[in-house]
Formats: sequence, structure tokens, C-alpha cells
Amino acid sequence: MRLNQQQHTERVKEYIASLHAEIEKLGGSSGDETMEAEDDKAAEETTAADDEFSVPQYESGEDYEKQSDLKATAADAKNSGNLDGALESYNEAVLAAPPSALLYANRSIVLEKLGHYKAAELDCKFALEQNPDSAKALKTRGKLRYMHLNDWEGALSDLSQAQSIDFDPDIADILKELTKKRIEKEKEEAQERIQKEEALRKKAEGIKRAREEAREEADAAARDAGMGGMPGGMPGMPGGMPGGMPGGMGGMPGMPNPDMMSGMMNDPEIKKAMENPKVVAAFQEIMSAPGGPMGLLSNPGKLQELMGDPEVGPALNLMMKKMMGGGGMPGMGGMGGMGGMPSAGDDGGIPDMDEMPDLD
Repeated sequence: MRLNQQQHTERVKEYIASLHAEIEKLGGSSGDETMEAEDDKAAEETTAADDEFSVPQYESGEDYEKQSDLKATAADAKNSGNLDGALESYNEAVLAAPPSALLYANRSIVLEKLGHYKAAELDCKFALEQNPDSAKALKTRGKLRYMHLNDWEGALSDLSQAQSIDFDPDIADILKELTKKRIEKEKEEAQERIQKEEALRKKAEGIKRAREEAREEADAAARDAGMGGMPGGMPGMPGGMPGGMPGGMGGMPGMPNPDMMSGMMNDPEIKKAMENPKVVAAFQEIMSAPGGPMGLLSNPGKLQELMGDPEVGPALNLMMKKMMGGGGMPGMGGMGGMGGMPSAGDDGGIPDMDEMPDLD
């Protein structure tokens, strides 16, 4: 009777062990480390041999009678424990005629017992291609994946399907263990999803917070540009416009005294008007232009543009009225209190700036 590959390997190991025992009796080294290295090498060679092991596949021929005889011979050899003889007969049966799913499944069982796991899995694949409901092929491949191929998820799928076709109590215990693994895996996957979702949520919150901070900074910068860009303030206008306006109106003949200007700039209407950044920007432009407000009076086109603005015009007209109410600015002809314009004790003698003629 032939020895299969596993039996042959065991015989070799036993022979090597007996040699080491004889060497030790003669006073030599046992060489345990060398033996272990040889064992590892033998195991590697066995694994490599399994990976490279292949069986013949059908090519042509339709001798079904011969195939039937060979299948019976193979079954007898397998039942008597002659796995190598069974494999040889199954190989010849596969070559004799187109093999059935059952023939592939039976050969895969012998291959699995001989340690040729990849070849056994391939035969299961051929069997299931012919008959997807082959319980024998599903069970054989499921056991291969579970015990030898480190594919417990594939094993769970195969064995679950096999049980639905042909219940096997021996498979039930394996399925319980595989189901526990599946539950543990699903818990891990759920935890990973939760962690990823939490990380994404925090990232989204961070982006939203950063955008809000950037928007707030931009708004603050815009306010600073409109309100805080006029340092120094008007001489004689303490506590006036927020942020101050550059000097230029102080010292002009007929300018109201500082106390009067302070009171004017605290006027609720003036304060309300100066809350508009556009108004503040217009007054800044007036104060920073050559000649300051006096230069504006000599530029009727610019004056008309400002007075025609629906936001700036009313504020400018209000400011001028408040200023004129303090005694006027003599020497600036054409405007109340400024060169020939009577001192405006009331608003009745002040021309409405909105009614100025079109200067274009």
C-alpha cells in the first residue's frame, strides 16, 4: 500500500530522531537545534508542495462506463483508508468523461484529507459551478475555509447554505462559533462607523466655527475701517464721532465753540446718522480731501454727489444745520452764516441743501 505525503513525512522524522538518539549514545551532540531547523524546513516544503499541487482536469472523451467503474473503485479505496489509491482512481474518472458535480465533490474530500487544501477548494468550485445547491461541495469547502484557509466569513456563508439544503448536526456547532465571530465583527464595524461619524461631526463643527470666526473678524475689520480709521478727531469736537475724524475744521472763522460742538455731536440725531458706515466713510473722505470741508465747498460737483446720496445727503444736511445753529461760518459766501448769510438763530434762514440746483 502506498504511503501518502503526510505519512512519508512522519516516517522521515522518526528516522532522523532515531539517528540523533544513536549519536547521543556515542557521546555526540543531540543536534536539537539542527533538527528543529530541519523540521521547519520540511514544514515549509510541505506548504510549498501543497500550494503547487494540482490534479488533472477533464479535456476530452466520453467513456462514461469507464468513469463509472473508476468512481466505484475510488469509493472503495477511500472507505478502506487508501486515500492515495482513491485519488488516483478519481483522477482517471475525471479524465474519462465530463465529470459531474458529485465527482468533483468526492475528489475534493480526498484532497482535503491528504492536505491539498487549495486543490480541494478548486474542485469544490468546479462542483458548485455545475450545481450551486451541492450540499457536499458546500460543506467540504466550508470546512476547508474554516479549518485550513483562514476564511471564516466564507466558511459561514458556505455552511449556512449547506445547512439549509441538508441539515448536518456536526456542522451546527461550527456554525454557532462562526455566528459569534460574525456578531463580534459587526460590533467592531458598528463601533468604527460611530467613531468615523463622530470624527466627521467634529470636523464639520470645526469648519463651521472657523467660518463664523472668519465672518466675525471680517465684520469687525469692516467696522474698524469705517469707524475707527479717523484718528485725532475734529479739534473742538471732543466726544464726537466714534473713532474720531481727522482735524481740519477747527480754527475756521465762525466755527462754533468746543462746548457747542460737543453738545452737537452728542445729539441723538447725529449719533444715529453716524451709525451708518457709509456716512462715516463720506465724512472721512471730506476731512481727508485737500482743504477739508472748505475744499468740498469749492467743488460743487462733489458736493452735489454727496448731497444726492440717499444715505449721505440727509446726514450731511443735518450736520450742516446743526453747525449753522451755532453761529454760522462767516466768510463762506452762499451758505447761511458763511459770508453774508444771516446768523441762523432758527432753521428758517438756512437753505435746504436738498433743494440746491443741479450744478451739472
